Amino acid sequence: MKRVATTAGCFLALMTLSAEDAGKPAPGDAIQWRANGTATANLEQWPLEKMLQSLSDQGGWEVFVEPELQLRVTTRFKNLSHSEALRRLLSDVNYVILPNPESRSKLLVYKTSSASAVVRIVPTKRLAKRKPEKKEKPTSKIPNELIVTLKPGSGIDIEELARQLGAEIVGEIEGLDIYRLRFENQQLAEKARTLLEQNDGVASIDNNIGITPPGTLSPVGLSAPPLNLRPSAADEDGIVIGLIDSSVQREGSRVGDFLLPEISMAGEAANQPNQLNHGTSMAETILRGLSASLEETRETSIKILPVDVYGQSENTSTFAVAQGVQAAIEAGADIISLSLGSDEQNPLMRSVIQAGTREGVLFLAAAGNEPTGRPVFPAAQPEVVGVTALNLSGRDVANYANTGAFVEVAAPGAGMTVFNNQTYFGTGTSFSTAYVAGVAAGISSTEGIPVPEVRSLIAAEMKPPGP
Repeated sequence: MKRVATTAGCFLALMTLSAEDAGKPAPGDAIQWRANGTATANLEQWPLEKMLQSLSDQGGWEVFVEPELQLRVTTRFKNLSHSEALRRLLSDVNYVILPNPESRSKLLVYKTSSASAVVRIVPTKRLAKRKPEKKEKPTSKIPNELIVTLKPGSGIDIEELARQLGAEIVGEIEGLDIYRLRFENQQLAEKARTLLEQNDGVASIDNNIGITPPGTLSPVGLSAPPLNLRPSAADEDGIVIGLIDSSVQREGSRVGDFLLPEISMAGEAANQPNQLNHGTSMAETILRGLSASLEETRETSIKILPVDVYGQSENTSTFAVAQGVQAAIEAGADIISLSLGSDEQNPLMRSVIQAGTREGVLFLAAAGNEPTGRPVFPAAQPEVVGVTALNLSGRDVANYANTGAFVEVAAPGAGMTVFNNQTYFGTGTSFSTAYVAGVAAGISSTEGIPVPEVRSLIAAEMKPPGP
């Protein structure tokens, strides 16, 4: 097997400011950099240094500029997003922001290369050191819901059972006798749990866990490498990669020709023309992993099956994810990529993944972006390949990535995505997982290896580097 590429290249992240980072502009400032993510400017022939000094004061950045870079800034705009405002303020000059969770983010402004941005712009205001953000758990129990799995052949009429419990059936995973029950309040849900535990026809009673969406990506002033991949012109069936995530945007992206019709588990998608969806970024990352695993050919019959489990909601749940996994399996997915996880194993997800594994589906899941060493599920489930992230050099595990004993594979933890002619950058084990999904599909497709057998090959070839 060809050794697949595992280095991500030297990409730098650009991120918008949070309310905690943003300072309050003085009434007379010609640049108004607001904590709500918008900016207004009215500048006439401002020296670059003066303009960057104002950004440092208000935005809380440490600003570094390339020596002898001269620029006079004349621009007027109102209520633009921070990313759009930076582009207008800096015109044709290149820029990136290096995020730093322990201190201040750095804004690098340069003409030739980011490494040449070495002269620090001294702010006019004394800026306090930023405190590290307190990380919150990404999941929480939905208090008025229960997930009920019936035993095969139980003979239970679920509609009658729900009526007796005072519940509404708001979801079902067909073929597995799994139902999502919603109650008026938590007290009724707990009372129903007690009754269900006494029912011999009930296999399990689980909580439904809320899952927050992955963070949004911000544009960078860099060009993304070409994809160098095209769909096969022949009408043939290829491997299908199920992508369980937010909606994948066809218009404005590079991935449209590789997509099967999207399956939605949460209603209409929240697609915005000025914001890249995480799912779209994962789809392009899958294709980059696929391209890296192909030999000479750049034509492929492999398709991506997008499964949107968020819709227009701010979060999703373990039931919706499990429902999405099952829907992907029924639609013919051979590989499933999951960029989510929890510290606790969920019996519902476990049973759905076990059922899919018996049908020959290969599951890949993110190991998590907290380097605790603790198991993260479903990545730590025996049926699943746990994937961690390599740093930008590709030689070591990224300092933010989990490296527990359950991790089998490591891959690039950075990705660049093009959407509406703008390049976006992101990092995390979700990128690694999507990349490996593409690699696995490419190996199976080009070498004729059954998908389940690819697991041992990628585990050997993409083993995480040792300490």
